[in-house]
Amino acid sequence: MKPFVIFIFIAAGGNAIYHIGQKTLAATANPMVILMGAYGFAFLLSAAAAPFFQGTAVTSYSAQVLNWPVAALGAGAFLIEIGFLFFYRTGGSLQWSGIAVNGLAALMLIPVAIIVYREPLSVGRLLGILLTLAGLALIIRK
Repeated sequence: MKPFVIFIFIAAGGNAIYHIGQKTLAATANPMVILMGAYGFAFLLSAAAAPFFQGTAVTSYSAQVLNWPVAALGAGAFLIEIGFLFFYRTGGSLQWSGIAVNGLAALMLIPVAIIVYREPLSVGRLLGILLTLAGLALIIRK
């Protein structure tokens, strides 16, 4: 088995746990307090795991953290959290939310992938885009 398959399952398991946690949050709790608690717990887990993941960088932790890609990651995570929190609070469905959000995000990333990262666009990928659009249309239909 290829190593990335293990990581796909770890990410999928984490995603499932994440959505169950989001869906079961108290509707009356302050969303910002919830985020502080969730990211506080994630910080503790990351701090405990950090010694096991030594990188090749010889720079300090602060030099690795204080840069725009890390800020972008944090901002993106914040928007994901808030988006799902309010999605579920307004009656959003657990069964299709992840698929819809990931499909829409993938579509939003296509121009970036092509223009910035010079990734090729093929007939197969165009068909995938059309299938994603069709799937999104079917998912959000009532």
